[in-house]
Parts: sequence; structure tokens; C-alpha cells
Amino acid sequence: MRFIQLIVAESDTTPSGAPIRNRSNFEIMSTLCRSKGEGRVIGLRIDKQTGLKSGSSIVASLNPADIAQMLAECKRMRPDFILVEGVVLFQAVAALMQALPDMRIVIDMHNIESNLQAQIDRHKLPRLFQFLAQFVFMRDWRACLGFERQIIAIARQVWVCSDADASLAQRLFGKIAIAVVPNPIPDWTKTAIRDCGGAGKEVLFVGHLGYAPNKAAVAILCKKVMPRLRRLVPDACLHVCGRHPRRRISKLVRANGHRLSPNAPDMAPVYSTASLVAIPLRNGGGTRLKVLEAMAIGCPVVATHKAVEGLGVAPQTHYHAAESPAEFVTAIAAVLTAPIAAQDMANRAQRFIRERYGIEQRTAAVRAALIAAKLWVGQ
Repeated sequence: MRFIQLIVAESDTTPSGAPIRNRSNFEIMSTLCRSKGEGRVIGLRIDKQTGLKSGSSIVASLNPADIAQMLAECKRMRPDFILVEGVVLFQAVAALMQALPDMRIVIDMHNIESNLQAQIDRHKLPRLFQFLAQFVFMRDWRACLGFERQIIAIARQVWVCSDADASLAQRLFGKIAIAVVPNPIPDWTKTAIRDCGGAGKEVLFVGHLGYAPNKAAVAILCKKVMPRLRRLVPDACLHVCGRHPRRRISKLVRANGHRLSPNAPDMAPVYSTASLVAIPLRNGGGTRLKVLEAMAIGCPVVATHKAVEGLGVAPQTHYHAAESPAEFVTAIAAVLTAPIAAQDMANRAQRFIRERYGIEQRTAAVRAALIAAKLWVGQ
């Protein structure tokens, strides 16, 4: 079996969700093929001048030279199928269908992007006026949904991260060939050791700091959670770690006396000083690598339902549930003042995550997906 994986070319090597998932998918498919020589990754650069394709906020305008080279390699290699990193690479898929109309395409939907964009757009407006978002952003939402419907109509199969996303995709796109391929546990968590006996009071937030839902979460922590928390736990501090923080986020974190670690190359030291991870996400999509890695390393988690959506974890069994800033303050204070009980919960979450999202489970999911699509019969 020969395959090509098309991904968005990353400009840096800082760990993040999409490259972690892409790399795991490639390694599993290579293992199933029993020869890494039968698989090829092609990274496509986003055109820096145009960025997004006209009329949509979720489809990238790709470098024309990269598309030409990709087509030449596909014609030379003639793979059995091509795994494509989501609707963002719509332009590449359209070019493939024109040049190689019989090519079998699998779309790996890291998120249902049209739904995610609608969530982000709603939260751009004040809460009292969010009902107007459907009118303000209607044209872009229709374009996003249209691109997704087109790429899904082309696909032999669509991969999603969770059962929740599978149900959403079926509601939006009707009866489609869909497979649930969960996100992976980052490799570094398998060998890293976290010191659970430290006396620190560090609240950690991890995420791409150019992503609107993460920026909103950091603002909630800085403005609404930490000031109240410090009245209960005076030595509590916030550590924000993530890629590409803009000036406003950097200023917000540091002006409030907190710690910022931009573009950390290694996450193990980041978690080594954390007492817990706090994730006050109000919108977003997919399943969060930040939750998987925190639980896999055995770090207590305080999170909204949205933050853990699709992971199958249970509130007050695997994580401390909180929705409002006041609830986050109460839950974080409980973790910091009763660390033994908090660690017991974190240990339960660690066992659950490793059993459900380990490499064996992901390999089984990829194998089942390829068999269902009649792309792999076993070797």
C-alpha cells in the first residue's frame, strides 16, 4: 500500500496539536504498510500574501509552486490513497481532482471548521448581541459550509476526532463515510516524570496563543480568576505557555505579575512545576491535545465541559468541572489546598487516558478506518 499525506507546512518546530496528530497518523499508516518507504509526507505552504482563499475564513490560499510539485509527485508515485489535513487544503484537493480524478482521497478533519468558525465569530460580539452573529457573518458561514460540503463530497472517507464530531458531521453533511480516529497522546508524556510532591501553587494554561478561544481563556484567567484566587491562596500564580503570543496577550499576562513561556520547545519542564492545568474554554472544536497531555502526565485539570468535549472523561471523577470564573476559583483553590485528593483524581484520569488514547487504540482505529474504506486489506 502506497500513500501520501498532505499537510500544512509548519514554519517552526514548536509542539502543537496539528503536527502531533499528523505525525502520529503517518507513523501508524507506515507501520500498517510495514515499510516507511511506501508513505510520503508533502507539506504545502500557505501563501503569505493572500493567506486565506477569497470568500472563506477556513480555506488557505496555497503556494502555487507547492501545488505543482505535489501534483508531479502524486503522478509519479500513484499512491493508493491520499490523506489530506482538512478543508484548509481545499485548493490542493481541487487541483488533484482536476489532474487525477480517480485518486482516492481521505480527509482528516481535525475540527468541523465551519462550526468552529461560527463559534468563534459569535464570541466576537458582546454576549447580549451574539444572536446577531448569524446576520453579521452569514456570508462567510455559508462559504465555509460550502467548501466543507464540496471537499466531503470528493472524499472516499472522512476522519474526525470524536463521536461528538461524527454526529455533528452527519447532521451537517448527511450520510457520509466517516470514521472516528481519536487524537494521540503526545509522545513526550510517555517518559516524562512529574514531581507531584512540590509545594508550588502554579496554575498552568497551555495553548496556541494566536487562537481566539485560547486568547479569551487567558483573559478570563488573568482578569477574573487569578485576582479572586489570590484572596484565597495568596501565593498562587499563573503560568501561560503557548505559541506565537501577540503583544496584547504578552502584556496582559506580564502586567498582572504572571509568567509567560512563548514557543516552548519542550513541554516536560513546563508541566514539572505545575500544580494543575486550568482550561476555561467557552468555544472551540475537535478534542484538545492540551487536556490529553495534562491528564497523560498526571496533572490535575480544572476545565469547562467544552474543554473536555468528546474525550469521554467524567466530571469530579477525572477532572474538576467549572464553568464560571467563580467556579474556577473554588475548584482551583480546592486543588491547591487539598493536593493529595486532587492527585488521586489526576491518577484516575491518567489511567483512563492512557487506556483509551494509547498507540494501540489509535492504530486499531486507523486500521478499521482504512479497511472500512477498502483502502487496506492487511499485510
